[in-house]
Amino acid sequence: MIKHKILSYKIKRGQKKSKFLHQAYPYNKLKKVGVIFSFDDLKKHEAVKKFIKVLENDGIEVKTLAYKPKDTQNFEFYFDFFEDKDIGFFGSIQNPYFQSFLDQKLEYLFCLDDSLNLFMQYLLVHTKSDTRIGAFQPTEDEAAFFELMIKPKSNGDTKVLTEEIIHYVRKISGNN
Repeated sequence: MIKHKILSYKIKRGQKKSKFLHQAYPYNKLKKVGVIFSFDDLKKHEAVKKFIKVLENDGIEVKTLAYKPKDTQNFEFYFDFFEDKDIGFFGSIQNPYFQSFLDQKLEYLFCLDDSLNLFMQYLLVHTKSDTRIGAFQPTEDEAAFFELMIKPKSNGDTKVLTEEIIHYVRKISGNN
């Protein structure tokens, strides 16, 4: 599909352009973070909500954006989301939530998908974030999207991934 080829090109171009020094923040000094993920099932949806609640309870403003693949359900419309149709033929963004998310300045960007689809890759490259954190990626090309990767004890379980992300981000910054 031509749209996917154009998005792939924009991702590669974005990766070449984003050669800047990434920064880590002490967890207790975080002010604004982003969370991106794809709708999969209700179990993942609940894990993401719990993750966001932990961050908010720690005084961190959280911006979220979800990708809704075709033929998946949006559980309770809790999150801003976009779909395939929201990306134009030439890769232009036609969704106000998507564009607004890209315009945010974020300290950390958390990606809660185990494997990266084209849309998550695009967000990881083009979001204004100092540090990108997500699940361990097995290939060097996929690993290049992150500054910190977490290999959860249980693959495919978003709840375990989010708990370990919180644990390690706090531990690295000296906040247990």
